[in-house]
Amino acid sequence: MTYKIDPGAYGSVFVLPRSLAENDLILASGAFLKTLVWVFAHAGEAIGPEAVSRATGESAEDVDDALRYWAKKGYLTADTPAGANETAERTEAQPAPAQKASVPLTPSKPSYEVICSRLEEDAAVRALFSEAQLRLGRTIGTADQASLLLLYDYYGLPAEVILAICEYARLHKKERNMGYIYTVGMDWGKREINTIEAADEELKRLESVNTRWTQFARMTGIKGASPTTAQQKYLSVWLDEWHFSFDMLSLAYEEMTKNTDKTSFPYMNRILSNWKGAGVDTPEKAAQKEKEFKLAQIDRAAAAAAQTQKAKKKTEPAAPASYDMEKAVQKMNTTVPKLKKKEKR
Repeated sequence: MTYKIDPGAYGSVFVLPRSLAENDLILASGAFLKTLVWVFAHAGEAIGPEAVSRATGESAEDVDDALRYWAKKGYLTADTPAGANETAERTEAQPAPAQKASVPLTPSKPSYEVICSRLEEDAAVRALFSEAQLRLGRTIGTADQASLLLLYDYYGLPAEVILAICEYARLHKKERNMGYIYTVGMDWGKREINTIEAADEELKRLESVNTRWTQFARMTGIKGASPTTAQQKYLSVWLDEWHFSFDMLSLAYEEMTKNTDKTSFPYMNRILSNWKGAGVDTPEKAAQKEKEFKLAQIDRAAAAAAQTQKAKKKTEPAAPASYDMEKAVQKMNTTVPKLKKKEKR
């Protein structure tokens, strides 16, 4: 199916630069395009972020970023308040105070101005943003661009590695979750997974983790689309280091639900750790262990009851005798027994 413009829509028109469609359309997010279209529709008016925000439904912050971006691209001009340039020049002329060099524990995301500068000076960054949009199947805004640029500049991940993460996210329906992409990339940067070969190996491992999580979730009925990092580590220990089967994990999960009202992987870990120490590695051994535990509970309860009864007898007064011993002895000493006469033959 093809489309063409309805001539009736030309009742009130405005024009857009051809260079926008040819050069800048591919890297522009939806918010940026909506901003530019609205501004061109109100050519000649003094436009502020608040007015555009109300008209387009985008946040004032995103609109302000968009206006700055299009002004830097040459599509808009900004009215600078009187004296602002002089203040900026004086500020730039003053040397910054000396500071001790330090590496931030958590890097701050690059500003809109930094992103624009990197786009202009580095064709690789432009290619990264363009290809990332194709891999994710959507446009990426300033916030997403900032995350990708951090992975590229701060954590030192090559573009092909970042794109591999984007592709993996799309395959697992997380293409709109830039937080997930950034978290994975940050982890890879810290672990120096910075080649396409290392990325492929890590993606295979992640795929294995997801497959095993799916099986575990199906057997236990646990909810959740994917495991957390901590849950991944627990699964890896139980399956790869302790060599438990999924049946044993399911039993541990059932045991955990008997004693807690919520899913607790640390609790499951204690159960499995105890089984590992006791050599319990099959459902049959687990059943025997449970039987022995219950018998031991019964024995302990019986021993405790016997001990309580014994202590109770020691503290209670002796029951009264059913006869008077003194009277019995006196009667025995004063009574003459009667002898039977012999019968004549």
